[in-house]
This record gives sequence, structure tokens and C-alpha cells, in this order.
Amino acid sequence: QYGKNRDLRLQVSQTRDADKMFSSTMAGMLTGGMLALVVRRTRRAAVSGALFFGAISAVGQLTYTALNHRRQQWIIRKMGYSTDAETEPKPDESMSLAARLRRAVSVDPITWLPAWFPVRRISSPEYRSILQARQEELTFEMRGLRETIASMDQREQVLLQRLNEKQ
Repeated sequence: QYGKNRDLRLQVSQTRDADKMFSSTMAGMLTGGMLALVVRRTRRAAVSGALFFGAISAVGQLTYTALNHRRQQWIIRKMGYSTDAETEPKPDESMSLAARLRRAVSVDPITWLPAWFPVRRISSPEYRSILQARQEELTFEMRGLRETIASMDQREQVLLQRLNEKQ
């Protein structure tokens, strides 16, 4: 919606909805925690106050944002502009919670991550090469452990011989 504001000569907002939601929730949590701490004088009350006021702030901001979007759509229609088909749901697309969750789960979450994030999807050949390199490392370590065990067995034999000679 905010991208269309300039073309429609509407006021351009400087923040996104997620920024507003985060700011409101954090402000509510801070206010609720401090208020509960001052009134009840216990840390436990501060945590419950922060959670309660944070939830109230989040719901309030969510409601305000939804009403603001509705108002913007109303202004756009009243000015005689039509809304894009991209912003409106398709007629066959259900808006139920289950349908939205199904659509969200159908998208691979790895694709949402930025390129600099250390987690990425690897192909089968890459995975095989990683496993083969790890197997070679383990084989080398096992060889070293076997040699260490063999040398310890030799030392044990020498010590047992010395012990038997002393008896």
C-alpha cells in the first residue's frame, strides 16, 4: 500500500507496519514492566506487567494498522482510483487461517533468508562430498586412535614383563 502513496498523491509514511508493531509492543512492555515494578515492587510483577501491557499494545497497534489500511483503501476508492489486482485476494484464494498457514508452509523457509545468512540449502552432490570428507577425517582419526591403543598395549606388555621379572 505504501508504495502507491506517491503515485496517488497521498502522504508517504516513513515506517513500515512491522516497525510500528515492534515499537508499540516494546513501548508497552517497558511501560507495563516499569509500572508494575513501581506499584508492586517485585520482579515477578514486572515480568507479568510487561507481558500484559506488551500484548495490549500489540493488539492495539494491529487494530490501528488494520483500520488505517481500510481507511486508505476507502480514500483511494473515493478518489476514483482502482486498486491493483495484486493487493486484492484472488476469488479462489481462501483467506481462512488454515489456508494462509498452508500457503505459508508450502513456501521453503530457506528462501526467505538473506544471502549472507550462514544457513543455506545444499545439493545432493555437495552433501555427498561433505560426508565423504567427514568420513576421511574420521578414518584418519580412527587410524591414529588404533596406533595409540597399540602403543599403549605394548607399554602394558613391557610393564607386565618388568613386574613379572621383579616377582
